[in-house]
Amino acid sequence: MALLAAVNPSIDVHPALPRLLNRLSAEQRTLQALDRYYTGSQPLSFLAPEIQRAVQNRLRSLVINWPRLVVNSLGERIKVEGFRVGADQPADDGLWRIWQANRMPRCSRMAQTDALVHGRSFAIVWADPANPRIPKISVESAEQMTVEFEPGTYNVTAAAKHWAQDDVAYATLYLADSIERYVAPMPGPGAVHTAVDSFAWELREDPIPHDLGKVPVVPILNRPRLTHPYGESELTDVLPLVDAINKLATDMMVSAEFHAMPRRYATGIDLGDGEGSEARASELVRQKWTEAAAGRVWLSDDPSSRFGQFPEAALDNFIKGIEMLAAQLAAITALPPHYVGLMSQANPASADAIRSSEASLSFRAREKFTDSGDSWIEVMNLALLVRDGAPSPDTLEVIWRDPETPTVSQKVDAAVKLDGVGMPFRQTMEDLGYTPVQIERAIRMRTTDALADVRAQLEDVDTIVQTYGLSRAGALAVVGLDIAAQVEARVEAHQPGPGVTDDAQLLAAEAAGGAKVVGAPAVVPPVTPAVVPPAVPAR
Repeated sequence: MALLAAVNPSIDVHPALPRLLNRLSAEQRTLQALDRYYTGSQPLSFLAPEIQRAVQNRLRSLVINWPRLVVNSLGERIKVEGFRVGADQPADDGLWRIWQANRMPRCSRMAQTDALVHGRSFAIVWADPANPRIPKISVESAEQMTVEFEPGTYNVTAAAKHWAQDDVAYATLYLADSIERYVAPMPGPGAVHTAVDSFAWELREDPIPHDLGKVPVVPILNRPRLTHPYGESELTDVLPLVDAINKLATDMMVSAEFHAMPRRYATGIDLGDGEGSEARASELVRQKWTEAAAGRVWLSDDPSSRFGQFPEAALDNFIKGIEMLAAQLAAITALPPHYVGLMSQANPASADAIRSSEASLSFRAREKFTDSGDSWIEVMNLALLVRDGAPSPDTLEVIWRDPETPTVSQKVDAAVKLDGVGMPFRQTMEDLGYTPVQIERAIRMRTTDALADVRAQLEDVDTIVQTYGLSRAGALAVVGLDIAAQVEARVEAHQPGPGVTDDAQLLAAEAAGGAKVVGAPAVVPPVTPAVVPPAVPAR
């Protein structure tokens, strides 16, 4: 869709609709140009008008699509992996179910890519009548949607979406207390590109009231500024460099076509007489020269005949120019040199050197966490507002995938060291890059395995007590359940007698790290078995 039709202010519509759709129409040229750069379909620049008129459409440009590399290299490091309610809580399962039910792992990636390309994208949150517990979340392109901000607070005061289908134009206006849907017939084919006064907007249905108290549209912004709150494309700084690189690459291909291959010549050959003899001779020479097999001897009975070739043109100047511009592009975008093919710097001395070259790109990705994170938190608070009638009472936090790219062995080594200084298991797993779902599964598996091991040891305890007559506390100490042995010893000292505790209590005590029994003495009596049984094989 190219330029959108503006709204006739004389039509009886909400006053915010003309402003928003006129803004959307004015943005189309810039947004579509950025789209062409991202897809590698932009026209060739830095070409003189005279040459453009001469070659017309016969010159095919060589496009090195670095804009896509710039966007994707950053976007692939920005991935939401969960949400946390409260600073010291694990990932929230309810919010993640809403996220997954709306296919947001995929849709959020598309929204993030559009935000990097266009400077902004949008998310809409609304109720789902079919499933009231799962609000609907959709993402929208800046080519079809725009918003208005309140000065000072930058809260969204109104939003509009515009699209066309089957020769009918549609517009939806989102307000803080209602949603209005408009429709208008298009006067003719392609009328969506026409100017003002072409559309007769009317409401499709009565306005839909709501009590959210805010516009259910959240902008996902890239590089917002105080005077430019609508964000800025990640490609803004590199477009001139990309144009220059593509021009040099195209010139190199043209030069390769006409000058890189040696141009051959022949002199002193009798071309004969008559009309067209020169053309016939030239064609004969061309055929014999180009069709001659390698090593074939050329002969001429005219002693004045000469054969030769002009030296080929070197392409080094083009290559050096492209490398120089690529180095500038890498510096501006924080791309590592080996990402843009700078071979002189593409072979770092070690893995640490590779990660060091990616440090700036990873840091830039972390900066995006702030802008995108605020937007996704607002989206999930809106989802809770739609579902429960109120946003989360606690602070929401986005759990991001680590943008760094260390090796598996390095991550495991760091995790072992963190565990040695007392880092909680859940946090260590997050640092290793596991998703909240994977972490919960790992915790359940560890708990199951630990309890199975303790049950096996308790079976050995029963065998030792029955075979050697040891106290239960002594048998627990023999099989290595020291904490459970201390608990059992306290109980035996307070209430002597065999079988005071059952296996369920010991399992709970061992799993909890040794729970103190109420009423037990503070000092644990030493456990000295009279008979030391043979070691029981580990299970």
